[in-house]
Amino acid sequence: MGAERQLNVKEWPTRRVAMLVLPLGHMVSIAGPLDVFTRASLILTRSGKRGTPAYELNLLTADNSPLATAAGLQIVGGHSWRDHHAPIDTLLILSGAELAPSRFDPRLLAWIRARAADTRRVGSVCAGAFVLAAAGVLDGRRATTHWELAGDLARRYPRIAVDGDRIFTQDEHIWTSAGVSAGVDLALAMVEEDHGHALALEVARRMVLVMRRGAAQKQFSAQLAAQAADHQPIRELIAWISENFDADLSVPALARRAGMSERNFSRVFTRQVNTTPARFVARLRTEAAKAKLAAAPQKLDAVAQSAGFGDGETLRRHLRNDELVDRLPDEGKRQRVAVAG
Repeated sequence: MGAERQLNVKEWPTRRVAMLVLPLGHMVSIAGPLDVFTRASLILTRSGKRGTPAYELNLLTADNSPLATAAGLQIVGGHSWRDHHAPIDTLLILSGAELAPSRFDPRLLAWIRARAADTRRVGSVCAGAFVLAAAGVLDGRRATTHWELAGDLARRYPRIAVDGDRIFTQDEHIWTSAGVSAGVDLALAMVEEDHGHALALEVARRMVLVMRRGAAQKQFSAQLAAQAADHQPIRELIAWISENFDADLSVPALARRAGMSERNFSRVFTRQVNTTPARFVARLRTEAAKAKLAAAPQKLDAVAQSAGFGDGETLRRHLRNDELVDRLPDEGKRQRVAVAG
């Protein structure tokens, strides 16, 4: 419990979190944020940092019937949004992709608009962004949703600046996130805003998360994309690279580790991963550095060394190039990669 005793948390009144879950939502989208806020409360009360719960959670539904999820399971215990009259600190809208094209109840949209005006913080997970958009809450704002839905959201609501790459986006008091597991990252960021980085990190550790993703983390990571490789030695090598950024990751060293000639290794790796070994290592190191910088303020040189870049200037150059590629249109990205690869 030593880490908990070190938490420096101010005693704020209990914050009421209302989770409006529409039918066919995904279980992880619901359980993830719910678990984050519940664990945060338990850590604070059990460590003696608070005498009252940090969060009070309310599950709101479209009506008073059991909530049908996308998995076919039903959730009971919630109540209709029409019957919720208590003040709300944080309102989260959760919806599965199946409801994205739907026409929503005008009364529900009016209720959301009113809550957005008198609630400290409003957020959405996955297709919940479509509900906020239909209510006019996202007009003139930046927003994020699941990568498969981003194009549709942008076409249907041209007044919204849609970013389909980010894990989550905060525009003043309006938060939006990508799909399913991104709700965990969104809730952790909200806990950090309320109670500090140490508590958010402790919750992430309790949930055994491999990493805590920041807002700017991409929905598609280099490591996840590489797991599509059907060559087992390449997948195993990628896993090793991810845990050994300070090792020699040059093509000759990687080829030796894979038990292949340099020429054959480069050919097989490029075919399997769709990029050259050098480009892949640089991308993986850049993602690791971004995650460290997003997790906590650190000196650039220290982050650069831990990610295998050697010095801060080299890391700064990779971050700058990475940001430039992200801003190019898709065709420009492909041409740039083709020339550089």
